[in-house]
Amino acid sequence: MGTEELRTAVLQEATAEATALIEAATVQASQLVDSQKRQLEEQAEKRAAEHRAIRDHDIVTRTAALKIELRNALLKRKQELLAGLYQEFEQNIRNDDVLYHAYLERAMKQIGEETPLSIECRQQDASTILALLPKGGKWKSVRIDAMLADGNGGFIVHFAEAELDLTLSAASTALREVTLVEAAQVLFGDKR
Repeated sequence: MGTEELRTAVLQEATAEATALIEAATVQASQLVDSQKRQLEEQAEKRAAEHRAIRDHDIVTRTAALKIELRNALLKRKQELLAGLYQEFEQNIRNDDVLYHAYLERAMKQIGEETPLSIECRQQDASTILALLPKGGKWKSVRIDAMLADGNGGFIVHFAEAELDLTLSAASTALREVTLVEAAQVLFGDKR
């Protein structure tokens, strides 16, 4: 074999080895790229899942906060409505002459048998209360003090050692205490 043939054989063998090395390197590089691509995809999926979990948690948290805020606003509005009902009750009685006179008569009956020292009322109610007092006896000495605020109706009875509040606001407060549980169940209870 001549130099030329040897050179051609060595060149062919080197080319074959280089081709095999290139193919092996290409396969190895391809595997490495695929492995890194899978790792990157897994990391991307993991981060996307973490992001979705954080976003879902934020949505749940915000939704819960908004529900609480809405519930609190509704409760506040219902409480305002309830307070408004009792105020309206007082105003309706105070503004209706027949109802107000009936209230004063009923309140006068609540005084009982003991004679008070004085009765505190509004200026405009003094003559009506005087007319409602029992006639004769110790009742003649009962003093009518017209010093109660105009915004309040009814009267306050003063005894030697006690006081009896028969004002509309006191009656409204007593009514509120009696009806509070029932009103709360209607306004705030479960609706099934």
